Amino acid sequence: MKRAYLIYQKDEAEKNKGFIELFRQAGKREEIDFSYVPVTEYQKASEEKLPDLVLNRTRDPEVSRWYEERGVPVHHDSRLVALANHKYQMIRYFEEKLPETVRQHKWCPTTKFVPDASKLCSDEAVERSLTEGYEVIKSVSGHGGSEVFLMENCRQWEQVLAGREVILQEKIECHSSDMRVYVLFGEIYCAMLREGKDDFRSNFSLGGSVRKMGLTDLQRKYIDCFIKCLPEYEKGMYSIDFLPTDDGGLLFDEVEEMVGCRMLYQHTEYDIVADYIKKLDL
Repeated sequence: MKRAYLIYQKDEAEKNKGFIELFRQAGKREEIDFSYVPVTEYQKASEEKLPDLVLNRTRDPEVSRWYEERGVPVHHDSRLVALANHKYQMIRYFEEKLPETVRQHKWCPTTKFVPDASKLCSDEAVERSLTEGYEVIKSVSGHGGSEVFLMENCRQWEQVLAGREVILQEKIECHSSDMRVYVLFGEIYCAMLREGKDDFRSNFSLGGSVRKMGLTDLQRKYIDCFIKCLPEYEKGMYSIDFLPTDDGGLLFDEVEEMVGCRMLYQHTEYDIVADYIKKLDL
């Protein structure tokens, strides 16, 4: 039987016990033994015998790099983990790698990088940012919508973001919705439309609604351009989030390399974990 590690921060593992169990059960059917390893013990756990596969669910590229140096397949590789967990670096990467046919049109919200949000906390700085058209502030490493704020609500984000790297963005009129496109081994797996509830953010974890969406051929070709740009895009399970515009277009929002799958299991017939494991080549 093959051996695979699911490496998590301990608090994340507690929240994702059901997800870990899905891997264990589906893995048994494919003769792969998936076991949870706390991030604090990943090197120690591999002292006797290295696993056949590692799923790095920590958002830390150093974990991936450690196994890469020892020849162990890792999902995801250190380049994707580093890029996808720094929103500004991911945007800069796409600016360089996307085809000219995509880049010659508006493909993401106007974005500005600020290395320290403390510089933005005065009334004058907030007003200046709003005047320049930046209405949204995000930490570069946040996830789940917990570190995304409207710029004007300084007292809400000052304590959370002060001293942090952030990006400022224009607020796209998308009716508090976004589209999460799940990608499995480099292929579009499923698209879900998330709609916010009394909040400009659309995250499912914040109480929004969700439904499965069909994609047009044009949307599929557009999304595929982003997929094909990513490092080792054909490996693993991740998502690319887009903001839908009124004219049917999609603006890039972010890549979630440690994507959650709860909405798929609650609102579709898909079993992405089982499908993932069936496609593994070990």
